[in-house]
Amino acid sequence: MSRTVTYKIKTDGFMGRTRVIAHAARRVAEQRRQLPFLRDAFGPEVTLVPVPRSSPLRAGFLWPAEQICVCLLAEGLGRDIQRCLVRTRPVPRARIAATGQRSNPPEHYDSTNVRVPGIHPPLHRITLVDDVITRGSTFMGMVPRLQAAYPEVTIVCFALVRTVSMGEVETILAPTEGTITYREGQLVRQP
Repeated sequence: MSRTVTYKIKTDGFMGRTRVIAHAARRVAEQRRQLPFLRDAFGPEVTLVPVPRSSPLRAGFLWPAEQICVCLLAEGLGRDIQRCLVRTRPVPRARIAATGQRSNPPEHYDSTNVRVPGIHPPLHRITLVDDVITRGSTFMGMVPRLQAAYPEVTIVCFALVRTVSMGEVETILAPTEGTITYREGQLVRQP
């Protein structure tokens, strides 16, 4: 079931008559009241920034992180959406790359630029949004890009789905706060 839900999120699909991303955004809004880390990630002063796809955006292609931002915004979980991160050259898609062939944080950083909008209200908080977090390499490459463009702004990361490498998924809804560290070429995500 968890694989089906993840696939439906990546394809902006439906389960029955329910659009999975919209349903998940409603659940995030419900859980926000109870979980401090979700209250920190979302609110009326937060600008949502979707993580770019693995290749430069082309017309007609689905951008799952953007769709998640649109649904989160519809639930009142942000002030606006800034599509300011732009992929300048493709990187291997994490979901199909073999172990050891996935892009590392420097590759994500080097393949992305920030396009700062001309007229925009001052930013106070940014939540960088992605569909799925595996190791955290994308976030670790994107955050420094945003920090360079917006040095005074607090940046947090949010992924709708967290992969589990070992063991079985016990529950689909399991909001979790964690950390990602990158030292000497090694990524560690907890949990």
